[in-house]
This record gives sequence, structure tokens and C-alpha cells, in this order.
Amino acid sequence: MTTALLAVLWYVFVPKPDITQSTTYSTAFYDSSGKLLRLNLATDDRYRLWTPIEKIPLSVQQATLLYEDQYFYQHIGIDFIALAKAFYTSYIKRSRRVGASTITMQVARLHFGMNTHVVLGKIEQIFRALQIERHYNKKQILEAYFNLAPYGSNIEGIGAASLIYFKKPAFELNLPESLLLSLVPQNPSKRNPIKQSAKAILLDARQTLFSRWLEAHPSDKNWSATMQLPISVHSSSELPFEAPHFINNLQSEFPHLEPTEYKTTINLSLQKLLERHGKSYIKRREREGITNTSAILLNYQTMEIVAELGSVDFFNNTISGQVNGTRAKRSPGSTLKPFIYALAIDEGLIHPLSLVKDAPKRFGGYTPENYDQQFLGPISATDSLVLSRNVPAVNLMYRLKKVGLYDLLVAADIKKLQPKEFYGLALALGGNEVTMLELVKLYAMLANLGMYQNEIILQQEPERDLKNNTKKRLLSPEAAYLTLQMLSKNNAVDEISFQQQSRKMYPIYWKTGTSFAFRDAWSVGIVGPYVLATWVGNFSGEGHPSFIGRQAAAPLFFEIIRSLESYGLIKGDIKRGGLNIEKVDICSTTGDLPNVHCPKTQKGLFIPGKSPIKISDVHREIFIDKASGARACRFDESTTTKAVYEFWPSDLIRLFKQAGIVKRQPPAYLASCAINDTSTLGSAPTITSPSNLISYTLRASKLTQESLPFTATTDTDSSALYWFVNNSFVGKVERDTAFFWQPKIGIFEVKVVDNLGRSSSTTLRVKLVQ
Repeated sequence: MTTALLAVLWYVFVPKPDITQSTTYSTAFYDSSGKLLRLNLATDDRYRLWTPIEKIPLSVQQATLLYEDQYFYQHIGIDFIALAKAFYTSYIKRSRRVGASTITMQVARLHFGMNTHVVLGKIEQIFRALQIERHYNKKQILEAYFNLAPYGSNIEGIGAASLIYFKKPAFELNLPESLLLSLVPQNPSKRNPIKQSAKAILLDARQTLFSRWLEAHPSDKNWSATMQLPISVHSSSELPFEAPHFINNLQSEFPHLEPTEYKTTINLSLQKLLERHGKSYIKRREREGITNTSAILLNYQTMEIVAELGSVDFFNNTISGQVNGTRAKRSPGSTLKPFIYALAIDEGLIHPLSLVKDAPKRFGGYTPENYDQQFLGPISATDSLVLSRNVPAVNLMYRLKKVGLYDLLVAADIKKLQPKEFYGLALALGGNEVTMLELVKLYAMLANLGMYQNEIILQQEPERDLKNNTKKRLLSPEAAYLTLQMLSKNNAVDEISFQQQSRKMYPIYWKTGTSFAFRDAWSVGIVGPYVLATWVGNFSGEGHPSFIGRQAAAPLFFEIIRSLESYGLIKGDIKRGGLNIEKVDICSTTGDLPNVHCPKTQKGLFIPGKSPIKISDVHREIFIDKASGARACRFDESTTTKAVYEFWPSDLIRLFKQAGIVKRQPPAYLASCAINDTSTLGSAPTITSPSNLISYTLRASKLTQESLPFTATTDTDSSALYWFVNNSFVGKVERDTAFFWQPKIGIFEVKVVDNLGRSSSTTLRVKLVQ
């Protein structure tokens, strides 16, 4: 009586056991279409993937109950009749050991880890089964069983067994596969499907079970031939290990992911495309010292990473293959230049056809040089960008006043930036470090017309990351669009071959980069819905003469694009609808609106009210004396004729000469022309030094040794400059020649007058320091 009472009390008051969540589970990662990328072991080194009962097909459930526990829904956790028969057979008759465990009893054994081969263990199992039935319904118990049952080796649960043995999720199991798996848990060691010795046993057992199955499901007779086929399964050694760098990074980025199934943004077909091209490319160019590459493909419309190649070979220790090159900090070379031009467009400093100066220039103690150590003189902003000229880019960055490149990088969440002063103007040429992912997000911002957004790597992003993935505007849509149009003028590597191999042409907005000492070669750009980046280099940071962006990274970049195009994946283009952009005629040689004398125009884009657009005054009509060929100061139909000349500022004339371009100079004025006549024609000099924005300082110890250069640019027809300080004449020099003045302390008016009487002035402030 006391024992019965204690049993009742135990049954009523025993706490609810956690029959599922106290067990550790595996994590499975899939590509965007559901293909398995990786299945991780649980913490106890077992493959055990949580699978809800709704994703376990009825064929598996019914076959398992038919084989293991056909009265599961009728009993209270214990089949007393079967238990009595088992006791008689095992301990009275002693013919063979029979378990008679119900599904609930098996859940109890699996969860509590009991030894049920002894009487006390069996008794405990019975009580635990009653405890489980007390707190869980049949559906929950069956779900627990299918997630805990052993299926051979270190594989537990129907989810892991289905993925490993049949390379498919459990809900896709067909009837022969369902029946096979329902047989394994009864003796997982002897019936391990990967063992050759178990295959014949399983085949016979399945045929027997199928015969019983047909009694309740006669319509499944069409499976009879399949049931007789040899058993063919895969092993855990065949589990995929796809996109290894991406998955490793995902687990690092989300260390607290619950162990379950996750669908990533990776497209396995595109992932293999990147891997295939990377390996093939390195194999072809290995003799040139190119041994490793990284690449990333991001859909800028969704911000999903669809393919990521961290290195050409994850398992190659010689190249440190497990390093993820897409997340490593590297110098970007010239790949950040487009954003300088975009900021300059946004600030109204240039438009795509504005003339910029590619000429030697000193910025304090910094004197940038071009890659080829040459200077091209005056060129359009577009040509300057696509030809990757360094000096114009540095000069534009120097002129930015509202938002600088450093400010943009901070706004774009570029990590591990040093203070702004650390980089100075070298930032324009890749003086900082970025990751490939950070770089493609910046280019995605251009493609999204100035709107920045973080990448997405899981199709069901954790809530905390969704909150941090808000969009923010970093550029105006107009500036982003015009920058893209500039980048589209960059010719493809081996342009003729590229056109021949492509079925049709489509815009590619791209840029290359080469870091200092040839450590990194980059190619990054936008094509169709994608941002693609390729990198060639060594993870050790060791440079090589072959690591030049256009020669090392760009060929791989275009090989991948050709494949994307061949699969019909490059569709659509960036839309410009609703943008405040106008197309106007631009004077081809000056980048300004054409006057009546401009000989050639082209269509150009500009932002009304922002772009620095003005009517060109370079091409001017002058009067030539018929008798002498000299320039007349006024028109006389009988003695003069008209001619058009180009009047460039003197600094640009000098650059033209350095670039080997000879400009026809207008003739000198007739001696009879008075200064009052010539001073009203043409442009006045522009003082470039001293600057009224700077206060100059003199050291008291070297007061008599200091000198200050006076310089100015002039109109083409000027030949000499006269300098005045506080209306006192201080010196004369030829055009393009600096005059050095010994400064004094105070505030002065500096005036320059050219030989034709045209003048300008500025204010000079000089202070004394000890």
C-alpha cells in the first residue's frame, strides 16, 4: 500500500523533464535554394539536427511505429502485454533477450542515459516513461524520439540521418528511404547503413517491413521493384564543405546562433563559378608569381553576398589558404578614387567633362606622382579618373571642404581607421586599409545612387542585425550617377576580345587599383545587378612586380563577367529616372558651355544649380592687321581680318607643352595699340601666391634671409608681370616666373599688372614668430 501511494505521489509531483532542449544539436547551413553547404557536429561530436515533427514525413512516422511501437497512440507509455511477453522470453524461458520498449520508453532511455539491460534499469525506464507521458502529448514524444534516435556511427536523429545518408532534408524522403531509416534505431551498430555487412540485413528487413506496410497501404505496391534494389547511401565523410570562408565568417559574426538550420544568401552555382575561375586563373599564371586570389560577388539590389572566395584553396597552407581575403584589411590602391570625384561633383567643384590639371604639384611636404611618372597636362575629369591619374585626384581631395573622403569612409563604417591626420592626402591613393567587403559595399552605394546599406548573409537575419541595417544616404543620387557614367568609360581589358566573346554589350562601371610596393592588385566594379571584386596578392603582404591591378586582377574580373553573361545573369542597368541631371552641349576642348567660336562640341551631363558650368572664353575672335600680321586693337574692314585663337591660362599652356601639345599663340599687338585699349581685352592675371587665406609667419632669427614667392597665371597673350606692394613697384619678371620678395611684418596689398595693363590684387598678412 505504501509503495503504491509513493508511486502515485511520484507520478503526480515529479517535475517535467526536458526531453529535447537539454541535448546539444548540430547547425546546418544551406545556400539560397536549399542546397546543403555545411553540417556542423554538435558539441558532443555527434551529428544531431533538430527537426520539428511537421518536417518529418508521415511515411517515416508510420513505418517507425509499425516496426517499433504499433500501439503507440493507445498505451500510456508502457505496453504491459508486450512487456510481460518480453519478461517471460528473456528471464523465464531464457531463449533470447527481448526489449519490448515503447517509443516513450526509448525516449526515456535516450534522454536519461539508462542501462536498461539490467532489471533496475528497466524499472527506472518504465517510471521515466510514465513521467514523460504525464507531461508531454504523443506528438511531442514522437518528435523527441526522431531527434534522439541513433542511426549508426555518430549520427542521431532523422534530420541528420537524412542529410548524410541521402543528401536531402527529411521531408523529401521517399518510401524506400523512410522504411530503411525506420529499421536502423533498433540496432544502430549492426544495421549501420554504411557498413557493407549491414546492407543485406537491411534489405531483407525492409522487404519484410514493406510487406506489412502494403497491408495498410496497398496503393504503394508500385514501389516493389525499388525495394529490391541494392541499398546505396552516403557517409558523413561525403558531407559538403562549401563556401568555407563564408561559413566560418558567418559563425564568427554570429557566435550565438541557435543550433538549427539556416538558409544563407550564397548561391552555390555562383560560388562554384568563382571557385572554378579562381583555380583556373591561378593555375595559368602561377609561373608569373600569381599564386592566390580572392573574389566576392554581391547583389547590390538586395545587398546579399551571393558568392565569396576567401582564397583560391582553403586547404593550402603554403598560401595560408584558410585566411579569408575578403575580410582582410588591405591597401585599396586607386579603387577609392571614384568617391573623391563623386564628392567633388556633389560639392560643385567639377562635372564629368571639367578640365583638371595633371601636372606636378606640391601640397606642403607632399608631392604625389603618377604611376608612369609622367604628366598628361589638362585632361577631362572623366579621363583623369579612368586613367587613374594621381595628382588630379589628390588635388580634388585637397579642395573638398564640405565632406572629405575620410568623412565618407567613417560614414560607411570602415573599421580600424587611424585619425584623419595620420593619412593626410595619401588617403586619396590608398594610404588607408579596407576589406574587400567594405570596398564592394562602397561600390554598391554608388549603384544604389548614393544610398549605403550593410550586407546581408542570412536570409533570416537575427533581429539585432536587422535594426543595424538601415539605409543612409552618403552621396546625392546625381553625384553617384555621374560618377558611374565616368567609370563606364573605362575600357575593358583586351576590349576587342571581350566584345567578340560576349553575345551583347552591357555597361560595366569599374576601377582597378595597385597598392604601394605592388602588394595588392584590385579590380572592382558594377555589372548587371552585381558588384564584383577580385584581388591578387599574398596574405603575407609580400609584393611582386606582377601585382598590378589592370594586369593581374582585371583579367580574372572580366573572365567572371563573361561567365555571368553566358548564363544570362547580367540583366538590367542602373536607372536614372527622376534625377536632377541635364544633358547639354559642352565645348570638347574646354569642358565648358560652348561660345560661338568653339569648333567642336559633345553632349555632357551636369547638375543644374550645382555643377560649375560657365560659357567658355578660351576660343576668341581677334583682329589681325593685313599688312603686318600683328594683332590690331580694333576692327577695320579695310585693314584687318578676323581669326579665332585659343586663349589658355599660362599654367595650362605650360602643361600642354610638357605633354607635347603645341598651341598656336596669338600674335603680339601693333605698337600703335595703347595700353588703354589692351587692358580691356582678355583676362586679368590670377594671383596664385601669396594667398589671402593664409597668414605667413617669419622667424625672427632669419628675418633677413626669408623670401616669399609671388606667382600668377596669365592670359595667353601676356608676356611679362609687374609686381606692386602697397602701390610701390617691387619688380618685374617674365610670365610663368616667380618673383621673390623679402617680406616685412604687417598687412599689405599685393598687386600684379601684366604687360597689357590687366591687373588683379590680393591681401598679404605677415606675422613674426620667435
